[in-house]
Amino acid sequence: MVEPLERSRRPVVISPPDLPPPPEALEAVEELARAPWLALPPVALPDLHWKPDLESPSSLATATEDVLVLGLTSPSPHCGMGLALTDLEADFATPRRLDRFFGYLAARLDPQRREPALDETALDTVLLGGLSAWREREERVVVMETMEGEGNAFSPDEAAAEGAAILSAIPQWLRPLARQEFGLVGRGNHFLEVQMVEEVLDPGKAAEWGVESGQVVLMVHADSGHLGAVVGRLFAHRRKNSRRGRWMEWRVKLPYHLRQVSSPQALWERMRLFWPGRWVPIRADSVAGRLCRWALGAAANYAAAGRLALWGMVAEALAAAGGTGRVRLLWDAPHNGIWREEIGGRQIWVHRHNAARVRPGDPALLPGCERASSLLCVGEVGAAATLHSASHGAGKAIARLGRPLTSGTERTWIYGYDGASPQPVPHLSDAGLWAVAGTLAAHAIVRPVARLRPVATLKDRGMDGNHRDAEDTEKYREDL
Repeated sequence: MVEPLERSRRPVVISPPDLPPPPEALEAVEELARAPWLALPPVALPDLHWKPDLESPSSLATATEDVLVLGLTSPSPHCGMGLALTDLEADFATPRRLDRFFGYLAARLDPQRREPALDETALDTVLLGGLSAWREREERVVVMETMEGEGNAFSPDEAAAEGAAILSAIPQWLRPLARQEFGLVGRGNHFLEVQMVEEVLDPGKAAEWGVESGQVVLMVHADSGHLGAVVGRLFAHRRKNSRRGRWMEWRVKLPYHLRQVSSPQALWERMRLFWPGRWVPIRADSVAGRLCRWALGAAANYAAAGRLALWGMVAEALAAAGGTGRVRLLWDAPHNGIWREEIGGRQIWVHRHNAARVRPGDPALLPGCERASSLLCVGEVGAAATLHSASHGAGKAIARLGRPLTSGTERTWIYGYDGASPQPVPHLSDAGLWAVAGTLAAHAIVRPVARLRPVATLKDRGMDGNHRDAEDTEKYREDL
């Protein structure tokens, strides 16, 4: 078990014994630990790694008392993953059925889609109501009890009292694009994957959730589109942008922030968001802080409802491919964002960057990659010492430790949106996955319930990276 957060001001670093975190990522965590506005020590989780064009390492959880710091999370907030169960068995996943299934989805989830998926009223409903506002529209998707209470950033009272202000926190020029992108998987490393339950590791918990060996399950990694990418840049100076992109970004940010400036103090608070700075705190109770919270909440609701709509499309595709046409949503959660949570009896702001929330007894997902297994896990009490957080995946560890399997027969078929034939990629060993999972289990953060083997994946094969930069955003802004 790691040392309780209240007893230490040192960073909490949890890593596999034979896979230490990269020095540059660890140095950033140690520097962050000295920040005066942190409420508790930062938590570095297994699979910690550093992306030089971002403000903070991945697989990081931090907490503040009364400020929001967007540099502690991704420039594209509320990206997340979900796992849905089916009533199908291994014999469903034939090449013919997979071609039909992914062909149906590729035609409807093309990132270049220009037709709106929502009208103006429906977009408002989604921004204010999140997943709960979309549940009645998806008759083919059963939202299981493990998902109850999730996917809504605003209480009904807050949505009713502040609805107009929340909606105005999203730039008007962005709304047409948000209507187009709703329910898409997205670009970069976002994907939709057919998997097989290869091994049940906790029969009791698996039976409770309806998970069986040989069962077909589906995993999604999707974000909040350009809506989230813009919000993630409105309240922070992002290192990811190029110099040209910075000027384009200012064309969006300046009118957005200056419209509500009413005093020199407010002007100073807003201008700090434009100047270079890795971690710029915003007082949560200030005018800018309230605007930030509303914009982040609307983006969270949009992402949660969008993934539910995506699951509805998946169910339709299963029916088109000869399946039952129903899915059961076991788990869906963001791994980037800021939430008000109770930690150790205190209400604080928890910032997660490629880290997912963990609660004892609830499902938790530890994705691998398209060439290795993933794990369905269950949360344990040790997560109280990690800001209730666990790694959002083990991709970097798999890349460092995984080796091609000697048999050479295990492979994943990669589908794209271009209509070209799927391409096979050979599997790697699960050594990196188990290194991360073993460390999380040793600290009683999560324990494995079932191992999932990838069969086929839909992704944008022509794009690298998982975040939109300002040039991309500006291109769409001018088109609109």
